[in-house]
This record gives sequence, C-alpha cells and structure tokens, in this order.
Amino acid sequence: MSLSVRESNKKKIREALFAEGLRLFSEKGIQHTTVNDIVQAVGIARGTFYNYFDDVQSLFEALIESINRRIQENVKENRKKADSIYEYLYSTFKSYLDFVSAPQMKEFHTKNQAAIRQSTYQSDQIRSVIQDINRDLRNDPNVNEFDQNYEFLLLSIMLVGAPPELFIATQSSTVEFTSEQLASFLAKTFHRVLVK
Repeated sequence: MSLSVRESNKKKIREALFAEGLRLFSEKGIQHTTVNDIVQAVGIARGTFYNYFDDVQSLFEALIESINRRIQENVKENRKKADSIYEYLYSTFKSYLDFVSAPQMKEFHTKNQAAIRQSTYQSDQIRSVIQDINRDLRNDPNVNEFDQNYEFLLLSIMLVGAPPELFIATQSSTVEFTSEQLASFLAKTFHRVLVK
C-alpha cells in the first residue's frame, strides 16, 4: 500500500511540474524560467526537482514529448475516421490548430518558437508521425504526382511542419484567422499538391 501512495505522490509531483512548467514557459519563455521559479510554483524542494529532471531544458523537452504524443494520437484517430485525403488533411490540421489556439498553448508557442522547433523535430512522436504519413502517402493510389521515396519523405515533413509555421506567422498578423480558415487553407493546398 505504501508503494502505491509513493507512486501516486510521484505522479502528482510530475503532473505539477508539467503544469507549472507549461504556465511559466507560457508567461516567461524557457529562456527566462529557472529551476527556482518552478520549485517555488510547485511548492517542492529544489532537490526534489532534480529527482525528475536534470534542468529546465529537460522539463521543457519532456513537456514537448507529452504535447507531441497528444498530437500523434489525434493524427492516428483522424486517419481512422477519414473517408478521403481532404477529410484526413482538414481534420488533422484542424485538430492541431484547435489545440495550439487555446490561450495558454498560444502563449507557449509564441514565446518559445525556436526551442519548440528544436525539440519537436527531435521528438520520437513527431518522427513517428512523419513515418506514418510517409507510409500512407506511398501506399495511396490517389497520390500519383510523386514517385520517388525522398519526395514522399519531404512531403511528410512539409505536412508536419506547415501547420505550426503558419500558426506562428499568423499570430503577428493584423488579420485574425480561425482554426477552420487555417485548416481549410492547408488542406486545400496539400490536397491540390497530392491529388491530381
């Protein structure tokens, strides 16, 4: 019984570190967030922090992995439900854009662009998403404009990289865009590229 209490406490502390890390990274950015900031927000000793993470960067990377795992799950779910390439593209882009458009996630992404890019493309989840998309594109008989393996890989990377870049770029625009508008634009653009 004491083991389960201990495990439960560990889980609570880890969740609190993620929640407060996300909040602080969203407010201050990773470059201005310290271990002291995090331990004060969570209410734990500094040494306890180091039982979970080596430094602020490792917490940030674990948070990115967690976010990317959620994105990967959404992509897989949308793939199962989609009846067409366009529907798959639109629902996947919209799911991602809805997720990053939540107020805290929007702040997190705009304040930490460079760090997110670096961590995301090193993420096992994002590599897996790229591999899955690559496989799906190569096996889809409707995708007939491309025939080289490297072209499918590049397309897969573009499909993963375009939504975050478009989202970040539009945050500084004087025009406000909805998730629906951005998802529709991306889906139409890639659908025209993929299906002739």
